Amino acid sequence: MKDRNLDYNSIIGLILILFVLIIFTYFNNNNTITTNNNYKKLNLNHQITSIADKRKENHFFLLENNVLKLKISSLGGGIHDVLLKKYKAYDSILSSHAKNLYLIKNSSFLYKLSFLNQKEGLNIDTNTLYFQPFLLKKNDKKYRGKTLIMRAKNPYGKGFLDYIYTIGEKDRYDIEFSIRTKNFHFENNKKKERFISYLDLEYKILSLEKDRDWENSYTQVCYSISNNNEKTNRSVKYLSEKKTEDKNLYDVNWIAYKQQFFSFIFIPEKMLKSVFVRSENFSSGSFLKKIQLKTSINSVKDEDLSFRFYFGPLDLKILKKYQNEFENIIPFGWGFLKWINKYFFLIIFQLLEKTNLNYGVIVILMTIVVKLILYPITYKQYKLSATMKLIRPEIEKLNHKYKKDVFKKQRAIMELYRNVGINPMSGCISTLFQIPIFYSLFKFFPTIINLRGKSFLWVEDLTSYDSIFKLPFFIPFYGNHVSLLTLLYSLALLIYTKLSNNGRKNFSQNENDSSIPDMNFLLYMMPIVMLLFINSYASALSLYYFTSNIINIGFFFFIKEFMLNKKKNIIKILEKKVIKKNYMTKEITDKRNDNKSKGLIE
Repeated sequence: MKDRNLDYNSIIGLILILFVLIIFTYFNNNNTITTNNNYKKLNLNHQITSIADKRKENHFFLLENNVLKLKISSLGGGIHDVLLKKYKAYDSILSSHAKNLYLIKNSSFLYKLSFLNQKEGLNIDTNTLYFQPFLLKKNDKKYRGKTLIMRAKNPYGKGFLDYIYTIGEKDRYDIEFSIRTKNFHFENNKKKERFISYLDLEYKILSLEKDRDWENSYTQVCYSISNNNEKTNRSVKYLSEKKTEDKNLYDVNWIAYKQQFFSFIFIPEKMLKSVFVRSENFSSGSFLKKIQLKTSINSVKDEDLSFRFYFGPLDLKILKKYQNEFENIIPFGWGFLKWINKYFFLIIFQLLEKTNLNYGVIVILMTIVVKLILYPITYKQYKLSATMKLIRPEIEKLNHKYKKDVFKKQRAIMELYRNVGINPMSGCISTLFQIPIFYSLFKFFPTIINLRGKSFLWVEDLTSYDSIFKLPFFIPFYGNHVSLLTLLYSLALLIYTKLSNNGRKNFSQNENDSSIPDMNFLLYMMPIVMLLFINSYASALSLYYFTSNIINIGFFFFIKEFMLNKKKNIIKILEKKVIKKNYMTKEITDKRNDNKSKGLIE
């Protein structure tokens, strides 16, 4: 027999890591498209209807600041294009982020206002109206920044309808959008009955990154609702990123349509009482998802109905400036994993970013800093492993001595542990402590926009996989490419596993113990499992773990050779045993002498 406490700790840690990887892969890489045929049949069709006066031509008008460039269409008065000046989209031909990045292109973002009176048969769809610039203001007292007012005539009577766009100054990514009527009356509406107004919005989200499937796994609808009609009591929730889903929402503060690194956020000035929203996946093409929204609003009178549009990056610092909890849509993970990423890894990353070094070097330095912070835990694990190997002969003696009495054997082994100052359970606790850190990194590196498009050595983008060879076929879990960083990481993990388990087969002299080969098989499966699981993940993740294992190998030799001298530890263990034995002998002698003095014994 042998003591397997340390081995069981390794097995428990391995099983937990494998379990986490399986769950993570299922929820993040399962991009199966499902269709829901039972959603509410609301009129969400935004196709432009025919125009009576076909002689009119569609014209475009520009609004821009340092970071945004908007093209406004005269047909429907909507936003035709949105260009982000400081970012680039991935170009598959050049294999780099080199194309202009459009969040909206060729009216992929459509919205309309509908005025409906079923009794009188009156219906105005703003998509069919032609708008003309009524007034272009700059540095207006009422509208900050640059303002463009698009005006359309009432086709059924008197008055005008204005769309007012105000772009934020300098480096702001938000647009103020107001709807206003001027003397808006309908000649056929003799009874002056109230019109019902609907706002419809459709957004087809463009693919901007290298890996479409990976990007789609981060693309979803997020929304903030107020509990008990209080804006201070909010919660942020999500629609599914994997399947088609529709939902009726109530007391909505804002709705965000996000992808891996960018987002559009629809922010009404007043809380929306009821909103219908639908998300639908596309399995191919240039679009990832189609998002649809419909809400009824109060009749538009001669006053502004105001909204705000955010077109910009998922950057924590930028989103925090809006003070509306927009930063919660950045997919840092759930629960305490999100806390680890925001308040541990992100802070370290931002501090190292100030060095202005290559981002690959920053990832390596970040790994070193994290390993140094966690060094006390790592040291305890190595010390436990080394000490357990040193006391194997003592454990074997106890196993042989108390072969028939399991209770006495366990008590004697625990006494030995106390004598040498170790707790076998600490290895399991250390493993459990590091699992959240291990998992949180899977969410950290693919969501840091500062790493997007950054190269390192042969890696073209640290937020996507590196590929040195394209396979002519697809391997389940692995993919259709070969990642060199993943190969290097798996090799380093294999070497570390071999070193840390060196001599494990000699732990017991019982050659019939069949559990050892099984355990070794599981341990050596880990590098293969990791090779399959992270081949398509962010290359920064593979770089981090490759560096981490190189450091682990260094720690192993350093602690073994310089901090855990075998002879000294054996002497220390023997000294503790001698001291304990002398103490016990002295205690017995003192007790006998005391009893003699009392005449209790001869």
